[in-house]
Amino acid sequence: MAIKKSITCCLLLTIYCLLLTNCSFRKEIKRPPNLISADTMEFIITDLTLTEAALNTGISNDTVRKINVLTKYNINLQRFNASFAYYTQNPRKLKAIYAKVLEDLNKK
Repeated sequence: MAIKKSITCCLLLTIYCLLLTNCSFRKEIKRPPNLISADTMEFIITDLTLTEAALNTGISNDTVRKINVLTKYNINLQRFNASFAYYTQNPRKLKAIYAKVLEDLNKK
């Protein structure tokens, strides 16, 4: 139960921070040519959130697990960051991704 609470808090804090940063005036980020699909981003963010929660609650102290999440999907950090930046500039798409992430996390 404590893990679910921790995961939910981390996820809500992340969404809140993303929404705050999205309100600032910035130039629009163009769609990267190798954009990660919304479905894959959902799975990656779900796995990253679970890994982060496990690391924060002391269940595991293996920070390599974070890197392994991206490796699992055959995605490098640069591609993930570019795709994530694109989705943060498109709040409707990001909101849809995070809605599915919350559903996934509630099932686990």
